[in-house]
Amino acid sequence: MSQKFETLNGSQAIKLLNYLKKINYPKEEIISLLNKELVEFDKLLEFEDNIPLAIEKVKMDRLLKQISETIFNNYEKSISKGQAKALLKRILGVKLTNIERTQLSELRKKIRRYEKFLTYFGEWGRESDQVFKVIIIGLDDEESNKLSDVLLRPKVSGHRDTLGVEFYIKTLESYDKSLTTMHFWNISGDKRYEFLRERYYKGASAIVIIYEKGNRDSLLLAKKYYSEFKNATNLKFRLRKGKRIEIETPVFVVSIGENSIIPSQGGPHLAIELGARYFDKKEISADEFDDVFNLVSLELLVKCQNQLL
Repeated sequence: MSQKFETLNGSQAIKLLNYLKKINYPKEEIISLLNKELVEFDKLLEFEDNIPLAIEKVKMDRLLKQISETIFNNYEKSISKGQAKALLKRILGVKLTNIERTQLSELRKKIRRYEKFLTYFGEWGRESDQVFKVIIIGLDDEESNKLSDVLLRPKVSGHRDTLGVEFYIKTLESYDKSLTTMHFWNISGDKRYEFLRERYYKGASAIVIIYEKGNRDSLLLAKKYYSEFKNATNLKFRLRKGKRIEIETPVFVVSIGENSIIPSQGGPHLAIELGARYFDKKEISADEFDDVFNLVSLELLVKCQNQLL
């Protein structure tokens, strides 16, 4: 399976993209790389169908070198640049050099060592100090599909059409080095599931209410979700570990969209009314939402620690 050309073909471009998605390689990184290499594709790469075509126009060696560099940095240097590049070439069916075959052999040995390590010590390293249930509500089905790219690790590949809820897990290391696991419940606002929502709210440690900026109906629904949540939880939750103390539930309001807003109206005004944290976002993406989820984790941790002092 030798590579005759300096660029990837269409099939290889798709294989590459599928693999990068599997390892949670940031899509914006590949778009940024392609934009630097191909000026004519600037802006057009916002359309996903154009990405494979752009990949076919970039020199293979340069493309794989840049991607390997990003993998090396993103995975905290636990895989070398050479190993990452050799792995990519193996996936693409490109003939490896002797050096690259050796690099893959070393990678396999490293994986076996880690597998043995995880067998005996993995559960202790992964055990969370805190586990929180966080409600997300206000997204339509199209926006919910984008949310899975943000949270990255779906616990259940849920179907909101069936249950009215999707489940995700995100684990974060907090500022004090403790491990916090958040169970996200992305609840549908569809009227069909209204009778289930009260049940889903139970036991929640926080709620993130999302509304469409400049949409009055969406804003009214945000108020309705808050009222439902307050009635179901009394805005209190209890710790799963330690003393059974009631803790105030933090509320977060997030507006999404490009429409301009007046501070005295919409989300900012609603956040003040509800005593909530407010975020103004353009879209649902990792870049836009990472700080939201990090703050949810931080605020929950601080509230719990203050109560246990």
